[in-house]
Amino acid sequence: MKKLLMLVIALIVPIFAAAAETKALSDAEIVGIVLAVNQAEINGGILAQSTSSHPDVKAFGHRLAEEHNDSTSQFNDWAKKKNITPQSSSISDTLKADGEKYLEKLRKLNGILFDLDYVNHEVESHQQALDLWDGKLIPSAKNEELKHLLSLRRASLAGHFEQVKLIKTSLGRKK
Repeated sequence: MKKLLMLVIALIVPIFAAAAETKALSDAEIVGIVLAVNQAEINGGILAQSTSSHPDVKAFGHRLAEEHNDSTSQFNDWAKKKNITPQSSSISDTLKADGEKYLEKLRKLNGILFDLDYVNHEVESHQQALDLWDGKLIPSAKNEELKHLLSLRRASLAGHFEQVKLIKTSLGRKK
């Protein structure tokens, strides 16, 4: 009987975990996720400005820090106007933890090793952000203004993604 109960629990737990992953996000959770993404990009961009040895990487870091800071202001202003308090979720918590962990690793690098690692990470993180926007955030948003803000932010993320892919390609070339 005990083995049967353990088997049932083992089969049911993944179903609940999958259901939690597919649950629609609230607008407050969406804003919390956007703020977590922005903070990770701001932190990385500031570090790239001060640590990178490559002018394109420095400029990209500066652009990211500025544009994600602007995005934070826009989403905070929207939330304040709608009387919504940004909420954490498993997604935002993971983004925050992963961002801090990555910054710790990045702080130990310099020169071309920093540049390559940072740019590779930015390519991956922007692809993941675009997937998150398309698969979770925009479809889950209930408020039309929030959907519009997310769409504008998505366009900016796509621009960052294209720019960082070009930088990645150019890092192997002598200028």
